[in-house]
Amino acid sequence: MCGRFTLTTRYDDLTRALGLDVDPLVEAHYRPRYNIAPTTDHWILAREGGREQLLPARWGFQSPFGAGKDDPVGHINARAETAADKPTFRGAFLHGRCGVVADGFFEWTGPKGQKRPVWFHRRDHAPMVFAGLCQDGDDQGRPRRFTILTCAANQIVTPFHNRMPVILPMSDLRGWLEPQAPQGRGERERADREAMRATLSALMIPAPDDLLVATPVSTRVNSIRYDDPGCVAPIDPEDE
Repeated sequence: MCGRFTLTTRYDDLTRALGLDVDPLVEAHYRPRYNIAPTTDHWILAREGGREQLLPARWGFQSPFGAGKDDPVGHINARAETAADKPTFRGAFLHGRCGVVADGFFEWTGPKGQKRPVWFHRRDHAPMVFAGLCQDGDDQGRPRRFTILTCAANQIVTPFHNRMPVILPMSDLRGWLEPQAPQGRGERERADREAMRATLSALMIPAPDDLLVATPVSTRVNSIRYDDPGCVAPIDPEDE
């Protein structure tokens, strides 16, 4: 699973990497994040008003029905292999795909009670986009929410966890975000649905093994009270 991640990138560098225009309203509220935890607000990349833009959203997808609909945390992850079929995520998979902007994520290693955090990030520290699903807020004050899709871990992450976020290549962002819906009825609709799923499934694969590096960092990140550069400062595990 992915239970903590980062976006330490400056706003102007992020917009440049994503090919977005500067939005003064987003810029006024944007700040680098070093320890993003469930239930906190973050930025997602989504299509709204006919264009891609950064929108605020809360991490934790709520079930649209049943006992889970009032869960304050919600679903922070969804399995890429089954999200299209799960009642909780099925609608969002069709109509609510988004990107979760980030530049790294954490996993922990070691025996219980002595686990140490490891920060996975690109070698060049460039931003990346996780595949996500989003649900709209409403006029009753409920915020827009998102979950992060996960897939099998690649060789870099496997020693620490068997799952990792789906990291979308920048060249495939438009294909992921572009609205797609089955057309027609009956057999035509089923055929369109399967074709769409095949196209999207091809994007939900482990990141190349040479994309990420694993950096041991301070146990400061263990507490969600801290959200500062110290959370991603490299350390020698033997020194802490």
